Amino acid sequence: MARVTENLLTAVCATFALSAFGAASAQEVALATDSPDAKFLTDAARGDVAEIKMGQLAQQKGQSEGVRQFGKMLEEDHSKAGKKTAELAKDLNVIPPAQPSAEQMQKYDALEKLSGTEFDQQFAAEMVKGHQEEIAKYEKQAQSASNPKVAKLAEDTLPTLRQHLAVAQGLQSGADVRHDQHD
Repeated sequence: MARVTENLLTAVCATFALSAFGAASAQEVALATDSPDAKFLTDAARGDVAEIKMGQLAQQKGQSEGVRQFGKMLEEDHSKAGKKTAELAKDLNVIPPAQPSAEQMQKYDALEKLSGTEFDQQFAAEMVKGHQEEIAKYEKQAQSASNPKVAKLAEDTLPTLRQHLAVAQGLQSGADVRHDQHD
């Protein structure tokens, strides 16, 4: 009987230990979603969705061939980046958003109301400003991420963002950049 009681007590203690460990793991996951890395992944995913939408809009409304081709570049590149970001986010228990932020949608809606040269100029200006801001965020994340996979994602995305900035600056200055200049 003492042996049965000892085995039962061991089983109860083991179950309790596993339960406590499971609760700690759940707390760690919840804390991880509030981390700067998780915020970066969430913002990056939102940014990719917004850039895909902007790229599609540029393809529809762009007056110049350069703006339309840049729109195609944005859609293709941010679709690829979005997949990588979503995969990493899911691996790290972060739920990537499927929609742009309210601010991103306001910018989209404002551009959607424009046409012709006015659209092209505002689109290029918005892309220059937006890509400058994103490059700064990605550079910071590449240097300060606590998770090496997040740092690598940021680092690997920077060349594409810099290329987008250069194209947007070219469009803003009046150059008609062709899609075949994109790798």
